[in-house]
Amino acid sequence: MRMNSSPLKAFALAVVVVAAAGFSAPHASKIAFTGAQEPRLLAGTPPARLLGYTSAPSAYLRQPVYASTLVGPGLAAMNPVDVSSDSQYYFILDAGQYRVVAVNRTTGNIDCQLGGKQGAGPGQFGDARALDYDAATNQLYVADTPNNRVEVFAFTDAACAASSKSAFTYISQFGSKGTGNEQFSQVYGVGVDAVHGWVYAVDGAGRVEKSDLAGNYISHFNAGGTLSQPRQLTVAPNGDVLLINARVHQCVVFDSAGTVLFTFGSQGTGDGQFSNDPRGIGVSADGTLVFVTDSGGKRVEVFSLQASGGDYTGAVFAYTIASGTGSNQFVGPRGLVTTSDNHLLISDEWGFGLHELSFTSTAATPTRNLFGAGPPLPGVNAPRGIQIASSGQIYIVDYWNQRIEYMNPDGSGAQSFGFRGNPSQKGAINFAWGAAIQPGTGNIFVANRESDQVEVFSATGTTIAIFGVNGTASGDFHLPQGIAFGPDGTLYVDDSGNNRIERFTMSTDDLTATWDATYGKKGIGVTAPPGTFNNPTGIAVGPDGTVWVADTRNGRIQSRAPSGQWTALSTPIGTGGQLAFKAPWGVSVAPDGSIWVSDTGNHRIVSVDTAGNLIFRATEAAMGIPPVRGNSVIYPFALAFSGTTVYLSDIWSDRVIVLTTS
Repeated sequence: MRMNSSPLKAFALAVVVVAAAGFSAPHASKIAFTGAQEPRLLAGTPPARLLGYTSAPSAYLRQPVYASTLVGPGLAAMNPVDVSSDSQYYFILDAGQYRVVAVNRTTGNIDCQLGGKQGAGPGQFGDARALDYDAATNQLYVADTPNNRVEVFAFTDAACAASSKSAFTYISQFGSKGTGNEQFSQVYGVGVDAVHGWVYAVDGAGRVEKSDLAGNYISHFNAGGTLSQPRQLTVAPNGDVLLINARVHQCVVFDSAGTVLFTFGSQGTGDGQFSNDPRGIGVSADGTLVFVTDSGGKRVEVFSLQASGGDYTGAVFAYTIASGTGSNQFVGPRGLVTTSDNHLLISDEWGFGLHELSFTSTAATPTRNLFGAGPPLPGVNAPRGIQIASSGQIYIVDYWNQRIEYMNPDGSGAQSFGFRGNPSQKGAINFAWGAAIQPGTGNIFVANRESDQVEVFSATGTTIAIFGVNGTASGDFHLPQGIAFGPDGTLYVDDSGNNRIERFTMSTDDLTATWDATYGKKGIGVTAPPGTFNNPTGIAVGPDGTVWVADTRNGRIQSRAPSGQWTALSTPIGTGGQLAFKAPWGVSVAPDGSIWVSDTGNHRIVSVDTAGNLIFRATEAAMGIPPVRGNSVIYPFALAFSGTTVYLSDIWSDRVIVLTTS
């Protein structure tokens, strides 16, 4: 059902009249009108600046309704990041589809699976990064990285062979967000110690925690504070722990008490070196070899382990498993596992499959490759930013598929550009969140989140420029997410990891970005002073230069007037009880100047005027959006406008929806 737009239309026209008369925002906020609440100021904040509408207001003062789905799911065969095994199955952690699959080691087929829906409930995963299987208890441990926990499942071979849903059974979980015992700042690795009956979990903050098999905390260690971005680990047959110390480009070996025995590896491209952060690690069943994925070098480095008195004393380079050609090519090698019959299975996240090899102490030989099919076109996996070019083409940030996808307004003619690669590599897109189309040139500016950079592309995907480095200085980035152009051509970037907004001027050829200003610093909570942020995500600029920011973790929308005043809005202003924003990920300025919010945590779209007065709020049911399997609600991220058509990215439903306001 559509809302009655007459009172709101009257309000919009009144604003235009007052603005034309030259009144300031405080005067405009006192206008009386019938059928809607009078604009009022937010407590403790300066008045919002009201804008005159730039097009017929009636189209955008009505709640939109569902018209069609522009593009639906486009998933690769898998995005495997870690592997484990028992005698019958390989267990594959497929981060791209938020699931664990059991691959029959004989047939190479998936017999059963666990999960498949992003979430934080029992049996659900976020972007999980590691797993390990305990053959003694038939239990699987999954490091659910963003949810700061380890989930524990029972597994039955026979049930899986029968494709039964009961093959995996949720048992328990342990861990939470924090710095105390059995708490994590993202848990990146997990390993079972079959010798002692322990579980080790890697805290991304720089330590390793030890628990019993039920998840009861025992102790922790952190290598004297020298761990920098520790990632996966493995427990050798003798009980020693081998851990990837990624940012130091080395492996650290501990005894079972947490004492450092030695380290091996260094940065480089030579034998026994890692050209970028190493990722996966595994020890042969006889304890004599250790395998480490050099992800940046697209290879696996193999070392011989030396031991004395029960513990390891050193590791000596043995040989390199180089990337092959065709289906044997390594694209994004991640986790790996060895088996008792001397097979090595390597997960290739961006090759979308698995490489199986047999090995000896001196060499490894490919035996087969499994899966490997990339995402189809059209199709999206967790889509984020949306932009509409002057030509009418729709550009979508296809997050999990590491690409920008573009197509005609009816979804035909889909094409894409981008691939998973290294920072500063032309064409590399690394979990980008937002994009902006530069007025006039049509160039595509991508907030390349995990590269800590902005990359500039032509409309068809040719790299023009890349700028930014990881850091906190002016012009640096840490996990940039939102990006938008102002009416004067200046570029605004949500420097989300640094909790600030960066402003740049681009050269006429777009080859050079000049830093102009920084706005904001970290502020926590809904009552934090306006102009402070906690992980800002969406950003948009109004026709008068007002900057609108989705202050996501603070649960509010902020605006910066051209005068420099910041205003914070946490709850739409309206009659009756209004629901506060919850993790809003997106904010957009409609052609009429109204502000549309992707209120993700509340599964709705909210529209307000520039003073914060509610125009409408709409859930999927109110807009007539059909549910998808497993999701009865929407997870809005970004909104884009073309005439009376509105495009909405629905992240966890893997689709872009077409709405209409006509």
